[in-house]
Amino acid sequence: MAILGIATLVGVAYANTPIPKARQADVTKQASVITYDDGKSTIARVGMNREILPLKDIPEVVQHAVLAAEDREFYNEPGISPSGIAGALYRAATGGDVNGASTITQQLARNYYQGLSQKRTVSRKLKEILISVRMGNEKSKDWVLEQYLNTVFFGRDAYGVQAASRAYFHKPVKDINASQAALLAAMIQRPTYFKSYGSDSDPAKQALIARWNYVISGMEKKQWLTPDEKAKAKFPQTYKKWSDIKDTGQTGYLTDRVISELATLGISKQRVQTAGLRIRTTFDKDLQDYTATAVKQLKDEKNFNSTIHFGLTVVDPKTGGVIAAYGGPSYEKQQFDDSFQGAVQPGSSFKPIVLATALDNDVSLKTTMDGHYRRIINGTPFTNDSRSENGVFDLKEMTAKSINTAYVDLGQKVGLDKVVDMAEKMGIPSNTPGLNATYTSLPLGVIDATSVTMAGVYQTFAAGGVHRPAHVIQSITDANGNPVLNDAGKPVKKEPWGKKDTQVFSAGVAADATEAMRGVVTHGTGTGASLGSRPVAGKTGTSSQNKSAWFVGYTPELVTAASMWRQDKKGNRLSLVGVGGYSQVYGGTVPAELFKMVMTKALEGKEITPFPPPVYGGTVAPWAVAKPEPTTSPTNSPSPTNTPTCGNNGQGQGQNGRPCPGKTPNPTNTPTAPTTEEPCNGLGLPPGCNPNLPPTDPAARKQWCKTHPENSACKEQDPTTPNGTN
Repeated sequence: MAILGIATLVGVAYANTPIPKARQADVTKQASVITYDDGKSTIARVGMNREILPLKDIPEVVQHAVLAAEDREFYNEPGISPSGIAGALYRAATGGDVNGASTITQQLARNYYQGLSQKRTVSRKLKEILISVRMGNEKSKDWVLEQYLNTVFFGRDAYGVQAASRAYFHKPVKDINASQAALLAAMIQRPTYFKSYGSDSDPAKQALIARWNYVISGMEKKQWLTPDEKAKAKFPQTYKKWSDIKDTGQTGYLTDRVISELATLGISKQRVQTAGLRIRTTFDKDLQDYTATAVKQLKDEKNFNSTIHFGLTVVDPKTGGVIAAYGGPSYEKQQFDDSFQGAVQPGSSFKPIVLATALDNDVSLKTTMDGHYRRIINGTPFTNDSRSENGVFDLKEMTAKSINTAYVDLGQKVGLDKVVDMAEKMGIPSNTPGLNATYTSLPLGVIDATSVTMAGVYQTFAAGGVHRPAHVIQSITDANGNPVLNDAGKPVKKEPWGKKDTQVFSAGVAADATEAMRGVVTHGTGTGASLGSRPVAGKTGTSSQNKSAWFVGYTPELVTAASMWRQDKKGNRLSLVGVGGYSQVYGGTVPAELFKMVMTKALEGKEITPFPPPVYGGTVAPWAVAKPEPTTSPTNSPSPTNTPTCGNNGQGQGQNGRPCPGKTPNPTNTPTAPTTEEPCNGLGLPPGCNPNLPPTDPAARKQWCKTHPENSACKEQDPTTPNGTN
């Protein structure tokens, strides 16, 4: 009667203990995988170190090794081991340990479903047994084994055989052999104690070796290994570190960029850590690796210390995808991303935005502007970088020579409100401090911008006037390749970066702007960025007080922005004057050199493609300044055109980047007409004025007195400095 009563109670308990419907939260979590643009090379795995595989993708040798270790009669038992359970219940009844005798099905029940705690009690053990029996009756053996192999813990933060294989052997589970499979299976018993790496005298490793031998022997007994295969098996060597991903020092930056962009799409970091997303980026592995190599090489050659920072971003103009960007010397040492967070003044590399505004408003490249060395505009004095930059220039030449005064005036002529609007359309964030139509000096690049922002701006020129937002994500799917929803349950937009392409200005405007920027590289301030026969367009930039230097340029294939600045440990910006033996660093020196290094690598072996020809659209503006007719003297012979002169790069410097001694205005840039007895104003006007008479305007007189200190009209000098440089 007692036995019948117990059986009745067990039957009632069984009937009232269904398989739980809810799974434990962790068993469905798996890491998201971020790859390079090839979709194969892994950048990072983020979150729970698990990759769920169907049973068919887990090699039989791995399945057999786990069965040999944990449950050799798995396919022949009803979810529990009757003899083992009897022993466990006897120990529980006599006050012993209730653990032990757990089949794979029991382990899965305990670790997979909600409602089964890890407490060592008889009631918990009985519940586990009943659910295991139900699973044995209601679930297929293959289903149980698949869930187990994807959830069991192997140590090294690895859950499931795929993550474990990468953690110990740095390769997917499909590529491991019997000895390696046996080691993974052995780890299941004591994953936090066993050691797979280090001295064989370590007790933790000795214990693992013993367990490995038990697994190998079990595989032979079950005829899953032949005696010959067992004899050849050797305890395998594992890697010391768990990750199979080589840390180049840049992977941390790449991962942060992806997670940040995912957040803008409505996918939280928590979701990334648990959802098993497959995120394919736009980064080209080889070029990305080279960015760190190039910067280190340049810093070593120039003897730059750790206070020198570089922003460096390469963008594909056809897609807007960032294919490479330098983050910093090492993510472990510096988490701040120099290319995506390092915002410094772009200086004159902002000027092409003003140029595009003018061209888009029907102003022709042939329009001439007053580019005299010193001008007062809106009550503020502005000067060019060199006194040789003094005269009247059309839009092409004032771009090539980076004439500050002419560009400040151009901003006034076309309207700074239009310049601000154009900047935003080309990718400058609207909330950028200093992007203000009331700032007369805006054309000189007084805002702060990152290299990725400026590369995105110039992408518009390279793409024929179509702006494509710079982005780092190419595609997002779940672990099975299906489209994903964001955290709000809405489909992620077709364009992963969430914004559509925009036609900002016409292809003709882009071609004319490119023609002007070609002159920067062929004979202007950026000759150091030349790629030989390959056409390059771009612009130098050097901020006031020489606290940053830039070169942003492009070919038909790629856009690259290179910035350089100096800062102390507290983040305070410092002048670049004197670093690396340079009396002053210009955009046409080190940044242009870095641009050349990276573009040469990126375009190596690729066919040379020409830019679209200029259309010379628009008309000469009614406010264009007429060039005075030059006078010639029969006694003067022209200088040979192929004779280089110091400062002919428009930056007041020689080819080595050092300032020229005793710079004086170049007479070829200041054509004169027959003089009158009328004094000249601050602009050197009117035509034919007498430069030897003191100007009536006080500000102009102060400037004039610098070269006429003995004149009675002179009482003091006016030490002005440029508001922006080239």
